[in-house]
Amino acid sequence: MLIKFLPLGLVFLLTTGCFSSQQEIIIVEKSTNLQNISQQKFANNTTKTRKTKQKIVKKTNRWSIPVEGNISKTFSTRNKHLGLTFDTKTGQNVRAIRDGKVVYVGNKMKSHGKMIIIRHPFGFYSSYTQNKALMVENNDAVTKGQIIAITSKVPFYFEMKKFKQPIDPLKYLK
Repeated sequence: MLIKFLPLGLVFLLTTGCFSSQQEIIIVEKSTNLQNISQQKFANNTTKTRKTKQKIVKKTNRWSIPVEGNISKTFSTRNKHLGLTFDTKTGQNVRAIRDGKVVYVGNKMKSHGKMIIIRHPFGFYSSYTQNKALMVENNDAVTKGQIIAITSKVPFYFEMKKFKQPIDPLKYLK
């Protein structure tokens, strides 16, 4: 007799879980670029509760300051100053802010003096200008912190771009 009611009891247990109003949806977010995620697609008009868990990632700064010195002028699109000007002394070391590949070495732009441009991963570029001596050549691979130039008597000027768009270096440099 117990065997006759066992399948009926099993069906009852399975279906009661489907109609319960205490169901939970757990969303595990592993993206590091949270601004691109629309929470609207997860919205539901039922009585279900949502819990979100975010993976906590310790941000490590992969960028460093190119020279030691105070910043005398900061990035400003309004004033058309698309980089940082550092108060430097002649003979200071200029260092690569991140690993990358040298894509330009030269002085074709007279207003920038001797200049180096490095391409970094993910479309970033860094420009190091007003140098006295250059320590790298075109196509050299450089590592973060590597000495790439020596400053001149003119204040050191530094720019960053994401693809072709100028960006504020202070958002990336520590």
